[in-house]
Amino acid sequence: RSCSLQRTVAFFVRMAAAASDVKVHAEKDVQKIERIGAHSHIRGLGVNDSLDARGASEGMVGQNNARKALGVVQKMIRNGKIAGRAILLAGQPSTGKTALAMGLAHKLGGDTPFTSIAASEIYSLEMSKTEAITQAIRRSIGVRIKEETE
Repeated sequence: RSCSLQRTVAFFVRMAAAASDVKVHAEKDVQKIERIGAHSHIRGLGVNDSLDARGASEGMVGQNNARKALGVVQKMIRNGKIAGRAILLAGQPSTGKTALAMGLAHKLGGDTPFTSIAASEIYSLEMSKTEAITQAIRRSIGVRIKEETE
């Protein structure tokens, strides 16, 4: 419908221009398109000092129990109880795993590596699951391996 309506409008514009000898030219609105990530609004976990989730805070809404649990994980990391390890969040699609992980990374500071990986990257036919996860971890910590052939 939209296409036929556009054609009809264009036809009447051309007819009106021809009837009145007026030149009509269409101009497109040019807008700058800025790419914004799906979780660019996340600034932390949105928990207070007693690890209670605030309603809507630091870009987080909902998932109160998960936010509280990650607040505990954050305190354990800061106290050196689980330093040097990775955290894997697993669950159903669209339950907020990436947002929670980003919130935790922001809360831990800018030097905390964060890598988001999709299941389709792990289950790729091009490489093994172990290799896919290894590459994601290397990306996260900034390790680059250059292979040289003789």
